Amino acid sequence: MRAIQIESYGSPEVLTEVTVDMPNPGKNQIRVRVEATSVNHVDVLARAGGYERVTRTKPPYGTGIDLVGVVDAVGEKITRFVPGDRVWGVLGNAFSLPVGMLADYALLPSKAAAPAPTGLTPEEAASALVPATIAWTAMKHVPVAPGDTVVVRGAAGGMGSAMVQLAVHRGARVIGIATDQMADFVMGLGADQVLDYRRTGPGDIPCVDGIFDTTGVDLLAWRKRLKSGGRMVTTAALKSPSAFGAVFASIPAGRRRVRGFAGQPAPSAIEHASQLLTDGIIKPHIAESFPMDKVAEAHRAFETGETIGRLIITPH
Repeated sequence: MRAIQIESYGSPEVLTEVTVDMPNPGKNQIRVRVEATSVNHVDVLARAGGYERVTRTKPPYGTGIDLVGVVDAVGEKITRFVPGDRVWGVLGNAFSLPVGMLADYALLPSKAAAPAPTGLTPEEAASALVPATIAWTAMKHVPVAPGDTVVVRGAAGGMGSAMVQLAVHRGARVIGIATDQMADFVMGLGADQVLDYRRTGPGDIPCVDGIFDTTGVDLLAWRKRLKSGGRMVTTAALKSPSAFGAVFASIPAGRRRVRGFAGQPAPSAIEHASQLLTDGIIKPHIAESFPMDKVAEAHRAFETGETIGRLIITPH
């Protein structure tokens, strides 16, 4: 079968299509015929060597942390899924595996998968899998109640746009931080106001009940804009050294500290994310879809930072 591997650290051209053996599921795994996957920041950072010191894994290895597809085979202890089920799933780190999710077939632990949302194409589902999972997890750290005012930094990105939609659904007033060019898109998600990050600092907004950050920049300064009892969470703790430092530097602040999370999403997050898509609370936004042999083009498009919506890769 075909798979995309990172042959060495570097530019998108190091992504290479190879032929590998069909993987056999372990007793707690399912094998999935991959229909769609997406390009995530973690994919690009891993390709460039950004996790070398953390994983201590040397290329070649697979790429891709999420998938939507059809179950093809199950391990001996699996009773939750059967061949033919359409599922989606996400791994916190697929890079140490022989094959990542960007392949004709991939293995998933059953706890990392859930029934795929209904009423969507595989490409649509793949575009929102990671954003919806992260948005739901972030709001476990920063609960949003009707009438709250929250800030979403990076509101036009995949993660930020999902957070805007979920916060609006929960009855919050949302201030999105993006660019003027992205303002119409973010307002269309339900935000009440959009401010350009190039002209907006923490002192330009009122104190708020919650802050959702996807940028990893100036977190301690933004934390000062929280009301008493307000909370802040960042999704950038692993991709930004300053964000990682801010999480620890703010520990003495108690409830007003900066929180972060990383690693394998909880099974409940993957389940809830599927329901959010099925119910239309979070809607998919696809910028472009690429075949597997155009994966380098997909990574280059991601790195421009200029796309509105998610970049999808379809092996079949």
